[in-house]
Amino acid sequence: MFVRTRMSSPAVTIREDADFQQALQLMQERRLRRLPVLDRADRLVGIVVERDLLLAASRFPASHVELDDFMTHEVVTATPEMTLTEAAATMLERRISGLPVMDQGRVVGIITESDIFRRFVELNTDRQAPLGAA
Repeated sequence: MFVRTRMSSPAVTIREDADFQQALQLMQERRLRRLPVLDRADRLVGIVVERDLLLAASRFPASHVELDDFMTHEVVTATPEMTLTEAAATMLERRISGLPVMDQGRVVGIITESDIFRRFVELNTDRQAPLGAA
């Protein structure tokens, strides 16, 4: 099974000139734990995770702090053609819980450990895992 069959697409992203409060609000509204960060040319320049933004909110509740201060700049990514096993191994090795999926230099989706767990459950119970289950 390939990443393209299990990834969430399109990925919800945010621009690099947004501040952490905008990113945190978007994550809370969309119930997300990570956001790929794009520049004005739609190139991936980083990723932010909810726990880092929550920490920022406790430290800087009323100030304008750029995402650049909290995002990971060296983003580990997947491709649509990767197998779920390869994506899972990458996440385990790098100790991360999700990978933006890149195709021809563009973010086309995101694959998370929840997506992979859901497939594992499906394979081992001969039933479909609930789509909204996390």
